[in-house]
Amino acid sequence: MTHPFRALLAATTALSLTLPAGAHEDARKTELFRPGVEHAAGDLPPQDAATLAAATETGDFGFDPGTAIPEAAAAFRQGLALLWGFNHAAAVQAFRAGQALDPDCSPCHWGEAYALGPNLNDGMHEASAARAAEAARSALDTASTAREEALARALVARYAQGDRAALDRAFADAMAGAAAQFPDDANVQVIHADALMNLQPWDYWEADGVTPKGGGAEILAVLERAMAIAPDHPGALHLYIHAVEASADPSRAEAAADRLRGAVPMAGHLTHMPAHVYLRVGRYADAIEVNRAAIAADEAYLEAAGDGASALYRFGYYPHNLHFLLVGAQMAGRDDLALEAAEKLSRVTSEEVSGELAWVQAIDTAPYAAQAQLAAPEAILALSDPGDAFPFVKGHWHWARATVFALQGDLDAARAEQHAIEAIVATADLSGLEAQFLPAGDVLSIAKHLVEARIAQAEADWPAATHHLEEAIALEASIPYMEPPYWSYPLHQTLGAVRLQAGDADGAAAAFETALASHPNNARALWGLWQARKAAAVDQLDEDAVRAARAAFKRAWLGEGMPALDRL
Repeated sequence: MTHPFRALLAATTALSLTLPAGAHEDARKTELFRPGVEHAAGDLPPQDAATLAAATETGDFGFDPGTAIPEAAAAFRQGLALLWGFNHAAAVQAFRAGQALDPDCSPCHWGEAYALGPNLNDGMHEASAARAAEAARSALDTASTAREEALARALVARYAQGDRAALDRAFADAMAGAAAQFPDDANVQVIHADALMNLQPWDYWEADGVTPKGGGAEILAVLERAMAIAPDHPGALHLYIHAVEASADPSRAEAAADRLRGAVPMAGHLTHMPAHVYLRVGRYADAIEVNRAAIAADEAYLEAAGDGASALYRFGYYPHNLHFLLVGAQMAGRDDLALEAAEKLSRVTSEEVSGELAWVQAIDTAPYAAQAQLAAPEAILALSDPGDAFPFVKGHWHWARATVFALQGDLDAARAEQHAIEAIVATADLSGLEAQFLPAGDVLSIAKHLVEARIAQAEADWPAATHHLEEAIALEASIPYMEPPYWSYPLHQTLGAVRLQAGDADGAAAAFETALASHPNNARALWGLWQARKAAAVDQLDEDAVRAARAAFKRAWLGEGMPALDRL
């Protein structure tokens, strides 16, 4: 399959939206977003190069740029940190600053060429091709070591004329040769792994999550070789997290996440990346902290960069961190922090971008999802109508309102919201979102079934509530991996609450345990499990299970008060 990030980016090649002045969001539909245009417009005058190169906290990649000019070396180090931090436009600026300070710095030319090319979240853009090829040739012309020559020749092959897929394969093959030539060079191994990953971005595992797909096994082996050479290489750690996170055993990358944590403080995306593993293994407090640090780093960068910041980074990677913070806080019971992140997230998106980009619309829905589960009823009903421009987003608004009406016993109003969601699913054109791998119809159908379950729950009609939840759970299971998930919490959690209300304590415990299997240490599911164990306890062994469940909840719950059974 094609992962949403890569597919959405590729789908925007021909789009030409111009963002309004001062907009705090972009993504993958504007000319400003396209790397060739962004990078070409981002040249730094030579007099600014020293200022750019003065940045600190760029991490240790162990990559010698081979220049005797300290400022050029600093610019290269910054470019490398930005490159592996997926701030590619800023990386190009830094590498060009290094070139301005030392035109014979081959790695500075190599870095520009590399940053202008495809990456896990973006394909090659024709507007970048000529400049990338020129920079690759400059890297080869200025190469003074065998390694510099090997890296430059691989990029020359990448940017030759021809079919892009064939060129990407040629680059991977050239990097395989370089990796064999320099088996003890961690940077060469990481670049080789990246070349392999770009042949099948975000698609490294068969459906079982256990069997590597395509070149997945080789990718893991190359990255593990790089980490054996340089255990703390930020690029290797970053890519290893991506290679493992969608597997059945994301804990395989937990040590890598821990080593990456705080390694490159100036790069917000690298600061954030451990959360891709922390959310999967249930380390929500750690996910919260790394995303707080990432948000702070990105805000400092965006303020300093001003209008020179990449539109993609400002409006893509930065909101992504806020979204992660919201979900981590939601899972840990930090309702205050989740709602604060939701409010902030709603201010860093734009209608212009959401009109074309599915992944941005997914971010736009996150505040409603948090409100539906966490906010006071009056706050939810006070949310303004988002309008009809984005039916997928409006469906989530209806869902949040229906949740309140069901809780308040106003079931006619709840049904009206349910019917509004049904109408969107039946009549709205969601094809553009689904073409970009966002299963919008299925997600809204989950919301519809959940509303029906809430209505049945209010009527104490437990069989009907169970039926609708089972329908929603079946849809949830069909949704492909995405981070954070398109549906923000495990629906078995709600099923457990309904079963507990119906007097089926053992069935409730089983549902909560299933929720915990997909979302380990989810504090609300742990609370539900505790309540189910208490309700089912009849002997000393059961009492031991109650105490264990209570202790697990206490460790996981970071919020005030206790969860509410009818909001699980």
